[in-house]
Amino acid sequence: MIKFFQHPHLLVIVLLLSLRDTCEHSIKTKDGIKCLENERQALLKFKDELIDEYGQLSSWGNNKDKKECCKWRGIICDNLTNHIIKLDLHGVSAPLRGNISAWLLEIQHLEHLDLSFNDFNYNTIPQFIGSLGKLQYLDLSYSLFSGEIPHHLGNLSELQYLGLSENDGMLTSTNLDWLSQLHSLRYLKLSCVNLTMATNWLQTINKLIQLEVLYLSDCHLPTVLPLPPSMFNASNSLHELDLSGNDLSSSCIFPWLFNFSSGLSNIDLGSNKLQGPIPNAIGNLLSLSYLSLHENQLEGEIPISLGNLSSLSYLDLSYNQLIGIVPHLALSSSLTHLSLDHNMFNGTVTQSIGSLSKLEYLNLGSNHFEDIITESHFFNLFQLKFLELSYNPSISFDFSLGWNPPFQLTDVLLAGCKVGPHFPTWLRTQTTLYTLDISSSGILDTLPDRLWELCSNLDFLNVSHNNFHGVLRDFSPMFSTNFLIIDLSFNHFSGSLPNLPPNATMLDLSNNKFFGSITNICSETNCSWEYLDLSNNLLSGQLSDCFAHVSNLRFLKLAHNNFSGKFPSLKYLSSLHLQNNSFAGEILTSLRNCTSLAFIDLSRNKLTGKIPSWVGGTFTRLVFLSLRSNEFFGSIPSNLCHLSHLQVLDFSLNKISGAIPKCLNNLTAMVQEVDYESRGFFFLTNITRNYECANVMWKRNEHEYINTLQLVKLIDLSSNNLVGDIPTEITSLVTLVGLNLSRNNLSGILPASIERLRSLDFLDLSRNNFSGGIPAGVSQLDQLGVLDLSYNNLSGKIPQNNHLQTLGASAFEENPDLCGLPLNKTCPGDEIAQDPKIIGNANGMKDPKEEEDRLISDGFYISMAVGFVFGFWGVCGTLVFNNLWRIAFFKLWNSSTD
Repeated sequence: MIKFFQHPHLLVIVLLLSLRDTCEHSIKTKDGIKCLENERQALLKFKDELIDEYGQLSSWGNNKDKKECCKWRGIICDNLTNHIIKLDLHGVSAPLRGNISAWLLEIQHLEHLDLSFNDFNYNTIPQFIGSLGKLQYLDLSYSLFSGEIPHHLGNLSELQYLGLSENDGMLTSTNLDWLSQLHSLRYLKLSCVNLTMATNWLQTINKLIQLEVLYLSDCHLPTVLPLPPSMFNASNSLHELDLSGNDLSSSCIFPWLFNFSSGLSNIDLGSNKLQGPIPNAIGNLLSLSYLSLHENQLEGEIPISLGNLSSLSYLDLSYNQLIGIVPHLALSSSLTHLSLDHNMFNGTVTQSIGSLSKLEYLNLGSNHFEDIITESHFFNLFQLKFLELSYNPSISFDFSLGWNPPFQLTDVLLAGCKVGPHFPTWLRTQTTLYTLDISSSGILDTLPDRLWELCSNLDFLNVSHNNFHGVLRDFSPMFSTNFLIIDLSFNHFSGSLPNLPPNATMLDLSNNKFFGSITNICSETNCSWEYLDLSNNLLSGQLSDCFAHVSNLRFLKLAHNNFSGKFPSLKYLSSLHLQNNSFAGEILTSLRNCTSLAFIDLSRNKLTGKIPSWVGGTFTRLVFLSLRSNEFFGSIPSNLCHLSHLQVLDFSLNKISGAIPKCLNNLTAMVQEVDYESRGFFFLTNITRNYECANVMWKRNEHEYINTLQLVKLIDLSSNNLVGDIPTEITSLVTLVGLNLSRNNLSGILPASIERLRSLDFLDLSRNNFSGGIPAGVSQLDQLGVLDLSYNNLSGKIPQNNHLQTLGASAFEENPDLCGLPLNKTCPGDEIAQDPKIIGNANGMKDPKEEEDRLISDGFYISMAVGFVFGFWGVCGTLVFNNLWRIAFFKLWNSSTD
């Protein structure tokens, strides 16, 4: 530097050289050639190994207008050096597939790499990524990687952000020591990475002193022993922590958690195994704005110290065993979200909540509160928008008639509370409602007209399971939202069906007293209905032209009405319930358009004709098929055996003839255990999944299955004209729970392999012409609750089994040549009136001890007989053959009698 001042001309030369470089850089920029050629070629070769189905990389190429790689999508270059420093190809709506090429190593100055939300087909994370030494940001989340996380990532010493979350739980790490080398790490997101074997996870996290955000939810984190105080991290940097969805205990987490300073703002420890009371020390985390401890095993009262959390905006303590009253939270003047639902609280909702003037979200649902809610509870809640008190059956409301709340709510959920008997007048003042649920709330009233005027913004309305009555006005123009759910079921509405809003997604008007036709809704052509339930009303008329143009309809339930005429023309359905009406004629071929049908219940109608042969080839997703109690005739088409998902098949009470198809073993849903998430009732949308139900004849009685329908596996072909024998193939249906072939003309012998049906709970083969003996395997069906073999021509001895004896004699009666218990008819060769206890044990075999006792008794009597013979002839034989002894004996006899 001294030489530069001594020789100023040298300084001028250096400045000129620097200016020349700047000018050359400017020239390059002016000519449009900015990116470095070796990096551009590396990117093109990187692109060659990717599959770009959505054109994400359409701006990448060799054409003249695509030469400038710094202008390519997802590329950012350094303004001074022209090196590529950022590659962002996250694919939320347009995922890439293929492989990550090692040509990335040519981009040596890369600082930011985002390949999240793509599809890499469960490939492993390339190890060479650990050689991109200047990386500060790496996000591979939601991209379907699998296998062990490469420990080479620990070489990225400048890394500040690492995201590997949500890869379908296929990523694992057995040891997290490699993380401890990332001294600059501030954001670590490993949610859904399997860390079952990473027993050192807590110690490793303690070494990351710069860490600000930590997401380890659903990682199967192993519980660790309490750490000594010397191993606690005293850093103030951590402010977001998510350890939800693990099996962590209070003893390992709370002491570690409370070692942090008040800088923590977000804590999510939901869905763990935290036990005991919530520590009072929670009130020392003064910066806390988000706290979730839901779905744990916490007990005791909510600590008063929560009132110290003046920044708290979200509190979720649901699904615990907390008791007591809601504590005084007046100090939490900034509270905007409070959720205490699904607990076991006992006590009152104290009026102290009314002092939380900034409260926006209040959820106290599904608890055991016992309180009378008055307007004083809400006196200062000017900002309240969300109110839920659902499923607190001991909560009631006592508002003055003219009360005008200080808030405007968007969501009101009061299901299961004592809101009635009158419609709450204060709701009429709420003009911004999006959600209203007052179901099961004991209301005996009419729906006020004022409500319909306020419903333009509603997207969820549920007033079901009350005692609303009266005639509904036309409310089709009242709703402006497109995702609309309306549930008016289980009330006493009457009159004709009102015009329905065409923009609704789900409409449930079932279990009311509506009458008349539904022609007013048949003409709808642009409606968005997916779910329509009009069942259990008094509706009538013909529907042959209905619903043909309703393209979105997936669930249609018109059961238990008085509809008649031909079968309606339908399209695109997934679930169809038309049972207990008066539909007549044949099943229209138009139903073939509903190739996604998985649920068909046409029982208790007047349908006739043959069962269409195209059913098995068209409805490949069919799970439930009931044609019970109609007038179908002809044979059972063999292509029904193609219905591999079928779980319920009911053709009972028809006029079906012919033999039972031998291919029933192809009904694989009755052969294998069903994964109900992926196969059983997979056709249902999220809206309709919880609404699928059916009436099923089970053990001679009709039962409604609502939440457990997917568990029923039944074949019912009873009360028809079937002939022939029972195919042996039917015994392959090893997960079948119910089989009813009664009241037919079946004959032959019962399958010897019937014991394979070990899941059977109900077996009815009565009133047929079966002959031969009862297979011994019947005694091995230990799950049987009902067995009926009566009114056949079975013969021989009933297999001796304690379980069969409990089924009673009625299960075997009217088989003239059948004998043995529990019938009061002994078999030839059996002892008369023997006690069942000595006939055999539970396995039908003689007890060894009883056999030994019998041998002892038999030996005793044999010995007596032998002794008698030898004794008799030993004395009497001597008298007969020895004359002197005989004379002496009679002399002795005469003297004794004298």
